Amino acid sequence: MSGFDPFDGRTTPDGGRVVQTDRVALWCHDDGRTGEPVLLIGGFTAGHFVFDLARPHLAHHRLITWEPRGLGRSECPDPAVEPYSVAMWADDLRALMDALDLERAHIWAVGFGSYIAHRFASQYPERVGAYVTYTDVWAGDSQKGYSQIWAVYSAIAHNFGTTGFGARVLANVFDVSDVPWFGAWESQNIEEVLHPETVDATVGYCLTEADVREDLAGIQAPTLVLQGSRTWDGRTIDPSEDPSLQLMLERVKRIETHLIPDAHPGYVSVQKPAEFAAGARDFLARHPLA
Repeated sequence: MSGFDPFDGRTTPDGGRVVQTDRVALWCHDDGRTGEPVLLIGGFTAGHFVFDLARPHLAHHRLITWEPRGLGRSECPDPAVEPYSVAMWADDLRALMDALDLERAHIWAVGFGSYIAHRFASQYPERVGAYVTYTDVWAGDSQKGYSQIWAVYSAIAHNFGTTGFGARVLANVFDVSDVPWFGAWESQNIEEVLHPETVDATVGYCLTEADVREDLAGIQAPTLVLQGSRTWDGRTIDPSEDPSLQLMLERVKRIETHLIPDAHPGYVSVQKPAEFAAGARDFLARHPLA
């Protein structure tokens, strides 16, 4: 990949706009294409940037990314006044769709964005076409080890912040070692997405408290679990040993899986963007909005 620039085509905050909804001001980026709308919900460290490398492979869809409250250029109300939650973010997404005059859309979520999307798809089924997602279901899943990750992540963020040296160290917590430019790319994401004042209420909440298990049975949309086959620490496990995946298979009514071999579960989008995009594109084509 000589000469490859992971920042080429980056969806910079200046390229989007802040939308005043009936709840909170939210940053979003709408590429304005004429295809069926797909709302992209990224994780809480790479944020919406996680989809950037897949974008060239999704030219026939209208792609809309956004930043939930507490992240990036969206409004960051004091979480001490009103704690952030999955329920709050899902209602914010409803408000954003209303503000954009978007009655219905496909939803594609990765990482912690899946918490929001699971709740939204369950609470507002009439607004979701097809649903592409990830197996973030509850923070207590022992297979993921999120509480241990937060112990390390919070110590770094609290002591060094989320910019400069702090961002560079945080980028290595979710390291993708076979992507040589990952550290530089992820540290810039962190600088633009995370805020020290809200990191506990966003990343911390998702790693220690978020739980949408009871929402799964309410998801009516055709659903695709699309992720890499590895665990966060690089192991490859049999799908039957993934508690969150098994719970989704048991509870979500219309569900398929597409596990991309030898890839990070969440950052498959940067390892194998063409394959990642193709999995979603083919699924959406089989489940059009009309």
